[in-house]
Amino acid sequence: MNTTKITREEALRRWNASKETKRKMVEKLETLVRNSCLERGDLENLK
Repeated sequence: MNTTKITREEALRRWNASKETKRKMVEKLETLVRNSCLERGDLENLK
């Protein structure tokens, strides 16, 4: 592991980028589940 120190700003930038990536992945998964439920007519699992 690289032990080079990074600035607080760089750490925050990386943290926020990670959160944004995670949020996009969750949105994609929710869309896939929603579409899958609609295709199968499984309206009970839709929220």
